[in-house]
Amino acid sequence: MGMDVYGRNPKQNKTMEDFPTMKKYDAMEFSDKWKILDKDEKLRDQYFLEKDQYEDANPGFYFRENVWWWRPLWNYCYDVAPDLINEKTFTDGHSNSGAGLGNYKSQRLGQRLLEEIESGRTIKYQAEYIQWQDDLPPDTCTRCNANNRGNRKMKDCNVCDGKGEKESWDKHYPFDVDVVKRFAEFCIQSGGFEIC
Repeated sequence: MGMDVYGRNPKQNKTMEDFPTMKKYDAMEFSDKWKILDKDEKLRDQYFLEKDQYEDANPGFYFRENVWWWRPLWNYCYDVAPDLINEKTFTDGHSNSGAGLGNYKSQRLGQRLLEEIESGRTIKYQAEYIQWQDDLPPDTCTRCNANNRGNRKMKDCNVCDGKGEKESWDKHYPFDVDVVKRFAEFCIQSGGFEIC
């Protein structure tokens, strides 16, 4: 599952005119577009190259992360900007429910994230976060419940290989300064955003 974050009124640094292949095929019906692109690998590669270049040139249009990367990022945003993200927006921001921020708060959040990066606090947070993950104790296996009772005996458990425990689930959620920087740039140029 991924979190798609769309700019409400994004700044356009380069227009679609600069990306003729993408413009042509994005104007087509979805099924028609893919009938053509699926048959021609070179054309498909050109389409995706232009799409990537367009998104890089216009970072306020779209930001995407899978749920594993998104949750620590959104938690960090709330940690550094609770005055901009209220509790309901924070909670709703962990789902694809359309939560988001308006233009002013989005720009302020982006600026604050960049200030945190420049000050060195974000890299310090990243180091502490990684250490926290490294120190997490294992979780009890939910398949066999770490015991030999019932039909699910530890020795037969293919989830924990009979150990009764497995790696902590929280270790699946990474955090990285580069993701924070990309999101900050998105926020500044998005004109406000919605998490869908």
